[in-house]
Amino acid sequence: MKFQATLACMEVFLKGQSYDLWSVVEKGDHKVTLDEGKPDYSEQGKEKLSLKARARNILYCAISRKEFNHVSSCNSTKEIQDKLLLTYEDTDKVKETKFDILIAKYEKFKMISGESISEMYGRLTDITNV
Repeated sequence: MKFQATLACMEVFLKGQSYDLWSVVEKGDHKVTLDEGKPDYSEQGKEKLSLKARARNILYCAISRKEFNHVSSCNSTKEIQDKLLLTYEDTDKVKETKFDILIAKYEKFKMISGESISEMYGRLTDITNV
């Protein structure tokens, strides 16, 4: 969930800078090739390469060092986005499941017969400190 919100913010930011920047992240890097016999890229090719570099730079600046270590080997901004989504998709699902389990435990929480107040409090503390 948290990463989804971060991704939505990145989308708005990138579109605000240039709609093409978000397109590079969402659809993947533009293909750029050298024309035969020419030593350098065309102006259009240079612009596409610049968009790729700008999008990648913005993504790198938006993530933590730990996240950067996970995606630094990616070759495209689309690959970076996909890897981050995959990484956080499972984490959010696990957190939501754990949260649902804790709520269920809390709602079913009752004093067990023969249990002392301190034992009951210990069980409650175990639920709330997870």
